[in-house]
Amino acid sequence: MSVIKSFAQLNIQTRNYVSAHALHPKKFTSILENVPIKPRNSWQIFFRENIQNNKGANGKIDVKLATKALSAQWKALDENQKQAYQHKFDQESKAHLDAYNDAINNATSDQIRKENELRKKYKLPLLKDPRQPKRPKNAFLFYIEHLRAINDPAIAGKDITEQVSEAAKKYKQLSPSEAKIYKDKSVAATEQYRKDCEKHT
Repeated sequence: MSVIKSFAQLNIQTRNYVSAHALHPKKFTSILENVPIKPRNSWQIFFRENIQNNKGANGKIDVKLATKALSAQWKALDENQKQAYQHKFDQESKAHLDAYNDAINNATSDQIRKENELRKKYKLPLLKDPRQPKRPKNAFLFYIEHLRAINDPAIAGKDITEQVSEAAKKYKQLSPSEAKIYKDKSVAATEQYRKDCEKHT
């Protein structure tokens, strides 16, 4: 049992930003080609909408000077004005997420597999197939799941790092027969995962 790997599994989070390069690669046509880019934050939208107002006498934009000027303007906005950009950010974020999910869910597993081969070649983030079976939990993860279910005081009310640390101590103290309960669950889950992967392919 690896506590580090278990901790990683407990902390998997979906990325909340996908770069334009990853969404719309130049080397091939991606299944994400129609997915709009998600802005990083409301400030980026403000910058995008106002950058053209900062051209110099030569008609060109000095990005460094424009950024400094727009930053000052942004800080001078009141909360209601900033909230308007936050609203635009929320709308664009939702549009991005909805389009991304539609593109992934409407693509076949074979399309995703073939695109991931190209993404590996060009060192781009891989796409996750929603139909791909989830990897099975190991014995420790089944154990910590049990502790949470019974609201064990050793982990109750603690953050993820503390939960893993305290659960690891308790797990090491289990008798062979007690540990076998969770190891058997892991073995069964692994076998089911193998079967699901065979069906998936």
